Amino acid sequence: MDVEAMATPETIIVDFVAKGDDEDTWKMVLVEGTWDMPVEHHLRLLQERLFICVDAALEGQLARKFPETTGKRIIIQVDCYEAPRTEVEDFFTRFATGIFSIPKYRDELEASSHVQDIRFEINFEVLDNLDTIH
Repeated sequence: MDVEAMATPETIIVDFVAKGDDEDTWKMVLVEGTWDMPVEHHLRLLQERLFICVDAALEGQLARKFPETTGKRIIIQVDCYEAPRTEVEDFFTRFATGIFSIPKYRDELEASSHVQDIRFEINFEVLDNLDTIH
């Protein structure tokens, strides 16, 4: 499924929204593919996507598009392919552990009726031999 989350006048595309491992969890998945630009630039773009996803969940854009996510735990998952793992992991850890120390985001999460919680996951695994799947 695709979702367009309007957190600003710009539109961000979440690559897909999926049910999590239990009934109370949903995932917003961002796919970060080819890293053909300077790492710092790509990380700034990823940071922007992450902030917009958090805003979309907290402000209800996700719940309006997918009502079944209302009041659930949201995992924002980033799937990375061909990414510089150390730099991306370091950035992602800082973002995930720091965003809710920002008073605006901490307060919005506590007050939100749209989500129960927001967590973050990152994946660097690549599926090989996709051409053999029937």
